[in-house]
Amino acid sequence: MKLIVNMIMGSMMATFSEGLLLSEKGGLDPNVLVEVKLQVVSLGAISAPMYSLKGPSMVKSLYPTAFPLKHQQKDMRLALGLAESVSQPLHCSSCK
Repeated sequence: MKLIVNMIMGSMMATFSEGLLLSEKGGLDPNVLVEVKLQVVSLGAISAPMYSLKGPSMVKSLYPTAFPLKHQQKDMRLALGLAESVSQPLHCSSCK
């Protein structure tokens, strides 16, 4: 169960960071997405406490380690192995 939860969280954070970069490159202020008073992300269907918690630091390019990357990568690899062993394709971009 923990492996699957970590895979989901890793995928969520990878997609969230891609969205922040796309908003910036598209001319939008990424701060607006995660601003504490507005919290655009937390008002919609994709609301997740992790975005509100990590978003402000990510916009400032601050990445304090809460879960070492080597452990996240290990879990993603194990999830890919599990998926392969049960013939379940994983199509998310962060799993490739």
